[in-house]
Amino acid sequence: MEYSRIRLDGEALVVAFDMCSSSTIMEQLLLAGDMGCLTGLLTAIKRRLAAEQKTVPFDPYKFTGDGWILLFPSDTDGAALIAFLERLCRFYRDEFRLRVWPNLTHPPKVVGLSFGIDRGWLSSMQMYGQPEYIGRPLNIACRLQGAVKDKGGSPAYKALITYAAFRRHFANLPNLRVARAKRILRNINNETPFGCRKIFLLSNHRSPVRAKRSTGSKK
Repeated sequence: MEYSRIRLDGEALVVAFDMCSSSTIMEQLLLAGDMGCLTGLLTAIKRRLAAEQKTVPFDPYKFTGDGWILLFPSDTDGAALIAFLERLCRFYRDEFRLRVWPNLTHPPKVVGLSFGIDRGWLSSMQMYGQPEYIGRPLNIACRLQGAVKDKGGSPAYKALITYAAFRRHFANLPNLRVARAKRILRNINNETPFGCRKIFLLSNHRSPVRAKRSTGSKK
């Protein structure tokens, strides 16, 4: 199943996500000569994203090596987007445990997906025959994705979103677990605290580490 591309020019919703502990995971698999399970996982995610385009229109703008940047039209329904992100989290959790977890000699304590979300103006341009975009929300979404983690907390299956985007798309959704947050983002907002919201996408998430220990595994 292949992606379909849509072209955006103007207001858009940007979602950046990647794999927690991806460097640790890749290093172990590389040393073990077993990168095939990781490429299998990424291929499965690619196919899942292509399938999801039938329910939530978006442009799979860029693969970043351990995640994606997705661009959604400005009128995207907030409830539909949250449902999509929750489905993606559950899919990743199950595929990771099946494909990658058994091949790790020293599994990291934190595994999952983390997200950064912003809304704003994008300008499109052609580069090397492909549509490319420039705009502030791309920078902010990527920085938010890297800033999900609180001190002593886990970024797994959580999204950090600007307050303006949250208010526009998600503020009225019932049963959404949300916490206030502030972050200093490099080269953004004069590096003063940036108001945002943290969304908890899998409220019952338990790491594979704890799950294995609870069943008496020696790993």
